[in-house]
Amino acid sequence: MYKPAYGAYRSANRFEHVQTMANGQTHTTLELNIVQTVNTGPHSDWLGYQTLDGNTPGTVFSVPAHSLVTIIVHNYDSRTALRNTFFTLVQGTVGGVEYVNNKPIRVMSPDFTSHTFTIPDLGVSVPMEGIPSNAKANAFETMKFTFRTNGTGVIRWQCIVPCGSGLNGFGGPMQEIGYMDGLITVT
Repeated sequence: MYKPAYGAYRSANRFEHVQTMANGQTHTTLELNIVQTVNTGPHSDWLGYQTLDGNTPGTVFSVPAHSLVTIIVHNYDSRTALRNTFFTLVQGTVGGVEYVNNKPIRVMSPDFTSHTFTIPDLGVSVPMEGIPSNAKANAFETMKFTFRTNGTGVIRWQCIVPCGSGLNGFGGPMQEIGYMDGLITVT
């Protein structure tokens, strides 16, 4: 069983927008932020994904089975070069692309990456572009991507960039649901 972090039991579901398209396909949209400090819970100084209200972890949510899911991420964190350029490839998304500041890409420069949104069980991995070192206060980069869910179940997603503490960057927020990884319940 996964060990939940501070408020990870609080679902981000109220921040989802679910619609049924004309062809009957269900489409869910979820908008998240990556922030340098979550400012809540026992590790308030850790970075993490949050919902737009800043008070709810954006790491636990539910989506319908066999549906399209669009995730929009506003990344307020800086760039962290990837150790493995495999994760600069956009994988498992509809059309094989993500949109970075409204421009479609298939591969991101390893010098621009900051984090990833990776769902191993679905073959999805999407690099997140970080803000440059000379960015103005409150600057962010926007990523948007869509993937398709399979059957029902609970699947884990995580950031693959070693952006945490200890364990060569894979400790701290990298190991706690509610920070840089979470759960998707497919119903």
